[in-house]
Amino acid sequence: MGTDKKEEIMEESAVDQLKGKAYSKVLNFVKENISNGKFKVGEKLPTERELSEKLELSRNSVREALRTLDNMGMIECRQGSGNYLTGDLRKNIEQSFAMMFMLKQIDDKQISMLRRAVDIQAIRLAVRNISDEEIEEVNNFFAQYMSIERDKAAFVDKEFHLMIAKYSKNELFVIINDALSEIMDKFIFKARNLVIKNQGDVITVMHVEMMKALIERNEQKGVLAVNTHYDIIDRYL
Repeated sequence: MGTDKKEEIMEESAVDQLKGKAYSKVLNFVKENISNGKFKVGEKLPTERELSEKLELSRNSVREALRTLDNMGMIECRQGSGNYLTGDLRKNIEQSFAMMFMLKQIDDKQISMLRRAVDIQAIRLAVRNISDEEIEEVNNFFAQYMSIERDKAAFVDKEFHLMIAKYSKNELFVIINDALSEIMDKFIFKARNLVIKNQGDVITVMHVEMMKALIERNEQKGVLAVNTHYDIIDRYL
């Protein structure tokens, strides 16, 4: 390797290190101010110039760091207005899951295991926490579900799993379900088609059982339906 090429690589490495250092300083500054209560969701962050002076970083470095935080979902960069703290990390988690899947670091079976674990605990909590108004929502959803065309059922399936997470009153289950949505679209279509091809539409039967469990506030029935649902799916993955 020539001297010029080595120097170019060294320069690129130094630039990357500076970017990493700037990002860490900006991130730590934001985290520290969240921790001490100075920054709250929806509040505007200091300007690039203010951050640059306070953290002793160049404006370009601060801008790059803020762009990274925006991509993560931690802040929102509003053109002409500034940067605002959102704390919405769903985007970052969703992108991480999607990249892991594309890179084959996780597969369909692992996704199914995660969804099973989340759905089991979510339906346990949903049965305990669901309100009368939410039970009425499930009744309305049930009527819609039973009348929908088979080729559109996969869209409703995903919506139902998100409902269970919402009724659990556990925000983490909602976040995980949202984060998995991109992968779940493909996963649900694939799983449903495989099951219908081999066993008929037993997926619909299990979803009906989950709905009944919610309406009846029957935790045991709900867990059994979730486990049977994933046992069937896993058989064909």
